[in-house]
Amino acid sequence: MNLGLYIARLFVHPEKADPGRRRIACIGDSITFGAGVAATRKTDAWTYILQNRLGDSFQVLNYGVSGATLQREGDFPYRRIGFLKRLKKAQPELIVLMLGTNDSKPYNWNAERFGREYEALVRELIAMPWPHRLVLMTPPKAFPEEKTGVIGYDIQNEPIRDVIRPLVFSLGQSYELQVIDLYALTEEHPEYFCDGVHPNELGNRILAEQLVKELALG
Repeated sequence: MNLGLYIARLFVHPEKADPGRRRIACIGDSITFGAGVAATRKTDAWTYILQNRLGDSFQVLNYGVSGATLQREGDFPYRRIGFLKRLKKAQPELIVLMLGTNDSKPYNWNAERFGREYEALVRELIAMPWPHRLVLMTPPKAFPEEKTGVIGYDIQNEPIRDVIRPLVFSLGQSYELQVIDLYALTEEHPEYFCDGVHPNELGNRILAEQLVKELALG
């Protein structure tokens, strides 16, 4: 078994869905998990800020897994972790999808394959057999580290900017889905990140506020 998958199954324990509340499931990687605020993620990750802003009638389920790729052929495929099974049990009224940052790594990146598998996941999520809404989010911009001048974790910004972001918008248009553009939100703001990739406390707060505004949940 892939060591990363083994570790994820041991230590990643998403919240148990509460059937008495309106559920929002957030599918993603370390940006969703809250790796940039690891010590205080239960208060400072954007999903938990969103939870606080929406109140107790909602439950925001953090289904972010650090290192996860959308592509099955990536080094840590999201589909093999088991969170989509949890999603089906939770039956959220809203699914927020943001994957792609880890797919941009040179050893993971394949534009044609990424586009095909992203659309397949979108179609699968749309077809989930309960009333729900799917919202797509573009990954944020990835910045070089100040000391090295290189983007960390082998991530490349060019595929995020030139392929993934346009693809998310294209699929949003094709399937009539709302798209939240985190790339535009972060494009001129390296100060939102602790390492160029993971939002810091400020970045998580800005991201959460954008979701509160754009999701317009009542």
